[in-house]
Amino acid sequence: MFEIVLSNNNSETKLSCKLYNTSIAERWFDELQKNYSIYENDRFTKWNTTTLVTRANFLINEINCYDNIIDRFVTNKTTQTDLNYLHKFFEDLRGNIETGTSWYNNAPKQIQMHVDEFNIIIHKLESYIRKYDQPSLVVTFKDRKRLPLNKQDYKEFTHKWKRNTVYINYCHVGKPILDLYKDKDIYCKRIEPQTHYSADFMIKFGPTIPWLAWKYKDIMLRKFINKNNLQYSSIGMIPVAYITSKFNLNELKNYDTVKEIICN
Repeated sequence: MFEIVLSNNNSETKLSCKLYNTSIAERWFDELQKNYSIYENDRFTKWNTTTLVTRANFLINEINCYDNIIDRFVTNKTTQTDLNYLHKFFEDLRGNIETGTSWYNNAPKQIQMHVDEFNIIIHKLESYIRKYDQPSLVVTFKDRKRLPLNKQDYKEFTHKWKRNTVYINYCHVGKPILDLYKDKDIYCKRIEPQTHYSADFMIKFGPTIPWLAWKYKDIMLRKFINKNNLQYSSIGMIPVAYITSKFNLNELKNYDTVKEIICN
C-alpha cells in the first residue's frame, strides 16, 4: 500500500493505492520506497490550462536567448501537428537520457532545466488538445534509477486503460509507438519502445475503456504498425496499482500539487 498526498494552498487530501500482485509491480514498488525527491509535482492534465501557453513561450524564448534554434511559438490555436514539430526540437537538443547531446551537456544548468520542462509542457498541451484524453497525473522523481524490464514484464503492457489505475510511466527520450500513432507524428525520428522502468508513474482517472472501443483502437494501431514497418517490444503501459480511496474527481481538481508519497 502507498498514499499520494495532494495539496493546495489551503488543504490536503490522500489517495490510497494498492499494488497488483505481479512481479513488476513489486519491483516498481521497491523503487518507489527509496524516497527519491519528487521532480514533477504538478503534472496534472485536464486540470488547468491557464498558464501553459505562457509558460511554453517563456521556455522557448529562454532557450532561444541562449541559442536561437526554435522557430515556432505556441498560441491558443496550436495544433497537435505544431506540438509534434516542437517536440522534435526537444529530442534533438536533449538526446539520450544517459548521455545527452553535446549541445545539452555544454549548456548552462538553467538551460538544461528549461529544455527538460519544455518537453513536459508540450505533453501537457497535447493532453488538452486531444478530445479523447481523460484527466491524469504524472509523478516523476529526481535522480531515480532506470532499470531494464524482464522478458516476462512485456506481457503486462496494455492500452486497455482502467479507471483510477496507476501505470509505470514512460522513461525514455523520444516517443513510444502508441503516442506516435495517437499524435500522427511525421517529425519524430526517435521511436523508442519502453524497455526500462523507474519509480515514475502515471494515474489515469478517466473511465475504463469499453471493450469494443479498445478492440477498434487495437486493430487500427496494428494496421499503423504494419503499414510503417515498425519494430516494437511493448505497446501501452504496465499497470502496477489501483486507487482504493473514494473521491469526487471534480473536488479532487481543487488540488494542484503532489506533496509527498507515503509507502506503508
